[in-house]
Amino acid sequence: MSDEADQIQGMTEITLSSGLDDDTQVKPKHINIEYVQEQRFKGVTRRFMVFNDTQLYYTLRSFRNKDNKKQRFNLNYVNTQPDRACFVAWRWLSTAIAALVWSIVLLYVGLFSPYQADYIVIVGVLMGTAGLLSMAVFYYRTQEKLIYKSYIANIPLFEVSNFKAGNKEFEKFIARLTDHIEQGQAAISMQQRLAGELKELRRIRDEGAITNEQYETARGIIFKHEAYRAR
Repeated sequence: MSDEADQIQGMTEITLSSGLDDDTQVKPKHINIEYVQEQRFKGVTRRFMVFNDTQLYYTLRSFRNKDNKKQRFNLNYVNTQPDRACFVAWRWLSTAIAALVWSIVLLYVGLFSPYQADYIVIVGVLMGTAGLLSMAVFYYRTQEKLIYKSYIANIPLFEVSNFKAGNKEFEKFIARLTDHIEQGQAAISMQQRLAGELKELRRIRDEGAITNEQYETARGIIFKHEAYRAR
């Protein structure tokens, strides 16, 4: 059995859902894209697998979050334009800068001023260590992400770490992912898209990927859409 066949067989049970819709029994036939984002220092690994042209299997392993995510999304109902979200841990940065500045001052006083004392040097070293640790936490907490949302209701579905420009592998993955989303959406009408998105959101709500409040919000938006009312 090939490696691809092994991977498909291993993900079969994960891609099944709660049995509410016809879309729940998805049989993986072929893999289109595989991509892994690993941030070792931050303890975060994201894996993406597009299969059967329109299905995305997404897993998230996080050191901070012990509840690792495993979820399937239908790309026909995903917006091609993700939101860019950047969270900067300013408090940790300011703490790091303050601690490092105090460390320099204390080391200078303890080593070169008339008030030379070993305990001042020790405190300065401890402050410097605290500053470096705060800087590490700043880096760990600061992150920029691309948040992909549902096409009509704008409900957050999955995230991609936004790597710096010039990362060819990342850029290729985003381009191919966008192509699959666009091709899937081009094959269905707006009415099919509305009804399909509602079913998709109901499925992933029952799997815990979104909250019931998010689903109800999406339901209201879809029901009010003129194309849905014209069915």
